[in-house]
Amino acid sequence: MRIRKKKESARAAIEQFLKDNNCEYTVHEEDNSTIIPFDFQAAHFVAALRKQDDCVEVSFPTMATAPVSQLPLVRSKCNDHNNSNILFKFTYSIEHESNEIHVHMSFFNNKIDNETMAHQLKAAFHFQREWQRDFDEAVAIARDSDSIDLESELYKHQREMFLLRRMELRHQFGNNTPNFATGTGTLPLWQLLDTVSPLPESKPLFMTVNTVDGQERINDEQAIRDYDLRHTLVTGKGKQARLTRDYAVLDLHYKQGLDEKPMMTTIALTAEGEDDHSIYTRVTVTQVPRNASRMNSLSNENRQPHSATMLIALDRSDDKQRQQEFEYMWSDAQLKARNGEVNNLDEDQEMLSQVECADVAYNMYWGQQRFNQGRYYEAILHLENVFNSYREDFFEMNNARKHIFMEAAYKLGFCYNELGLYKQAFYYLDLMASDGNIRHTMELVNSMANSKDLRLFSYTEGVMDEIKRNFNQDDELPENIKNFINFLRRRRGYAFIDFNQLDKAEKIFTQMLDEEENADYAINELAYIKRLRQQRDQDTPAQEPEADSDKNSPF
Repeated sequence: MRIRKKKESARAAIEQFLKDNNCEYTVHEEDNSTIIPFDFQAAHFVAALRKQDDCVEVSFPTMATAPVSQLPLVRSKCNDHNNSNILFKFTYSIEHESNEIHVHMSFFNNKIDNETMAHQLKAAFHFQREWQRDFDEAVAIARDSDSIDLESELYKHQREMFLLRRMELRHQFGNNTPNFATGTGTLPLWQLLDTVSPLPESKPLFMTVNTVDGQERINDEQAIRDYDLRHTLVTGKGKQARLTRDYAVLDLHYKQGLDEKPMMTTIALTAEGEDDHSIYTRVTVTQVPRNASRMNSLSNENRQPHSATMLIALDRSDDKQRQQEFEYMWSDAQLKARNGEVNNLDEDQEMLSQVECADVAYNMYWGQQRFNQGRYYEAILHLENVFNSYREDFFEMNNARKHIFMEAAYKLGFCYNELGLYKQAFYYLDLMASDGNIRHTMELVNSMANSKDLRLFSYTEGVMDEIKRNFNQDDELPENIKNFINFLRRRRGYAFIDFNQLDKAEKIFTQMLDEEENADYAINELAYIKRLRQQRDQDTPAQEPEADSDKNSPF
């Protein structure tokens, strides 16, 4: 049985704490509570003790302020911190006289002693700084986007930064296959293979489709190329579409190359459920390694197993509905642009409003939609049409059209990165290597690091040298530039491990152990380095080259 303190003893404990810490305070008795405003370390707090209660609620009534125009952003940051903070509650109110938003923070304390109260009040200052830092960063992002819909723009930026950080791979033992998301509509087998696991100079021989109902053999070459993966487990179209099988395995036999070596690729399909809008199938493509030969040694990529998995979806909507949606959104964006309501458009809508050709606009709209939904394969099919339509007129483009073209290239590179197709990603991302956009640079660096591209070292060195030239040594670097530099350091350390430069990698990650943003990543990589050395000692003990032995090294 819990013994409740009397309000008088709780009040006495609070007052004792305030006296011990030389805090100025007053006491106000109300009908159902006792209110004690007080100052602690130059900040104003209010303690409230209610009758029949054994705890105190302490509030920081004005921990931050913001103009009313930023209300969506204040609401967003309060929600974010309430979701992640179990100790403090974040709320806000609007002061109509000053036309300001006042942000409040509060906590409950049922252990009223000097040590606990002092610790929680000091923690309030820490979380006040965290909230203000996050809010200032969000305001800067929203200002750069020049959008009145601050909350929406912030979410899109945060999602893209999350995806960029997710591509920042960590080393680990084992074979973890990435999980890809892709699109909707008809999906011919050969089209998917040409993107995910290219089969140059290949001629299909036959394919077997193995299901719970038995085995079907397909011998016609064109029928194999056009085989629709989305209907293997599904019957019907549109609203009548439904799952009829839980799994299927396709064995594709073909000849490849000038020597026409027999090859086989296995495609496994499993049902992933359905909702009102779509039916989902997981596709896992595994390419069987080729036999070893003098032209196909054990270190050759053809001798390594290749596997990719992705989620595809068959939409219940039809082409007419998609066309109507596009036409409405395109017309709406153009109308707002003509009426001078650009601030009411997000970046995607603003670019869409500037496209005059209906075919380009259609591909741009659905490319953007699929990209934002993480359906990267279908986004590629649309965005490549936009890229190719604009490419030939590049030198005659105005700045607005160039912006659309470059954004299409960036998103194409992003999509190919998500599919693990780094050579294709580099083709697009290298176009914007020097445009000064941090997102574009991060994606290019991710592509080079994850594909073990030697150009990473000279490229990141050049970027960091440019930052040094643009900021004096005594300048306080903006938060986004600090984060960018840390990202470049982590990527270089990761790449050093891939190129067996363990001493250099260890030096970088050891320096990061005391850095809050980098510590977790550094611990993981240092543990990986330790295991590599242990494994090397057990297998083929060898001395690692001296760190500075090769002055002409690209590292």
